[in-house]
Amino acid sequence: MKSVESNFNQDSLLSSSLNENIARIKSLFASCEDIEFKHVDISDVDGCLIYHPGMVNLPVLNQIENIVVTINDHHTVRTKQTTQNVMKKHFSPFYIKQSNSIGTIVNHLLLGNTILLIDNDDQSYNMQTAKYTGRAIEEAVTERTVRGPREGFIEDLDSNLALIRKRIRTPILKVNFHTLGRQTNTKVGILYMEGIASEEIVQEVKNRLSGIDIDGILESQYVESCIQDSKLSPFPTIYNTDRPDKVCGDLLDGKVAIIVDGSPFVLTAPALFVEFLHSSQDYYDNSLAATMIRWVRFLGLFVTLILPAFYVAMTTFHPDLLQTTILLRIAGSREGLPYPALLEAIFMVMTFELIREASLRLPKTFGSPIVLILALVFIGQAAVQAGIIGSVLSIVVSITALTSFIMPNYAFHQIIRILGIPLLLLAGLFGFMGILVGLMFALTHVISLRSFGVPYFSPVSPAIYQGWKDVFIRAPWWGMKTRIPGMNIHNIHRNENASSSSLVGSKEK
Repeated sequence: MKSVESNFNQDSLLSSSLNENIARIKSLFASCEDIEFKHVDISDVDGCLIYHPGMVNLPVLNQIENIVVTINDHHTVRTKQTTQNVMKKHFSPFYIKQSNSIGTIVNHLLLGNTILLIDNDDQSYNMQTAKYTGRAIEEAVTERTVRGPREGFIEDLDSNLALIRKRIRTPILKVNFHTLGRQTNTKVGILYMEGIASEEIVQEVKNRLSGIDIDGILESQYVESCIQDSKLSPFPTIYNTDRPDKVCGDLLDGKVAIIVDGSPFVLTAPALFVEFLHSSQDYYDNSLAATMIRWVRFLGLFVTLILPAFYVAMTTFHPDLLQTTILLRIAGSREGLPYPALLEAIFMVMTFELIREASLRLPKTFGSPIVLILALVFIGQAAVQAGIIGSVLSIVVSITALTSFIMPNYAFHQIIRILGIPLLLLAGLFGFMGILVGLMFALTHVISLRSFGVPYFSPVSPAIYQGWKDVFIRAPWWGMKTRIPGMNIHNIHRNENASSSSLVGSKEK
């Protein structure tokens, strides 16, 4: 376990002198006026309660103080052995844990626990008194659905684990903990289904987490950026979600989940490109309806990516490909405009980005989505009337702005919006040839990516036709008898018993 403080030896041990131990702990928390040291008498022996007033549950702390009074009335503590017996007998409801390590004491203290030190005893008694100060479980925010569970992850790791355990009630769901961050000492959990998930991928995740050595982990993106493949790639190779049902579905498919204390977003790996175009609601709707909605998302992906570039290329380099009627209307809308189509498109796209960023920062009382829509309408209309941009371009950019929100995953939504800008520049400089070259480079890059050894564009490339039943379509549940292929899953068939196959595998080894 890594120490919370960098200026002391985490392996240093307590002595039997109470005053010396208090002095050492006070020196660690010098100038920290939020740490309380409360001296108590336990029969004829001096003691000290150490705690953080804002992090402890005060009623529980009062119970501990009352127990100290009870001990004074009924016991005489004279030896180390009788001290430990008395502590275990009276403080057992508070999950008392003994320790003689300064590093362990500091970690417990900063988690909100109370430390009891006693003279002539080189052991500390760490009691569970932490107060939960986070928010309650609420509806998932970033991936909303019409049908399906409403619960979303929160910032507490234990609560998030409970949401997953509530859905997957089997002992083959394994949980391993790591502590990351030299200063934050953040607890990180790794979840996987033993007998389903690939042992190589599980071990790779553990190895990459063990290699993280930074000052602090304040959100799961810190971990994501440190362990993802192709760190310079704009495409996310690890999926993040605030939906427990999505994480449970990924675990059942043989993936590994990473939960970071303090973050409502859980990471799952390996991640596939097509996964970012799927929504949890696809699996709660009728298969035909879900398939049609997926096609709409694929269409929205191409519209967001190339529609402004296509318009600029068509009007600048290839007007002869348009019908005469449409060409005349576009030419009429652009009559008298001072700037070429490329500059107009860049102006409108950047204007939308400014409005979108401003809407994210607006207080909810102002109605951020309404402000975004009204700003697009009013600014677009005013720009057309002022003769700065053409009316057709205003329609094109507005459609692109709206279709960009079709992508269920916010991280993927951001990347697709950003990639549309270089395509726009290529279209303004080279026409359709620029768009084709840009798409070719993007596709080549995506195909070359890996996520923990799994091809990012799988099962499309390399083509694994068995997995196409959950890519371009969403087959009925009775037809999806196998898990996602290509991830070295032990039992690819969903109707296999994972626990029994795991036992068989261990015997064969």
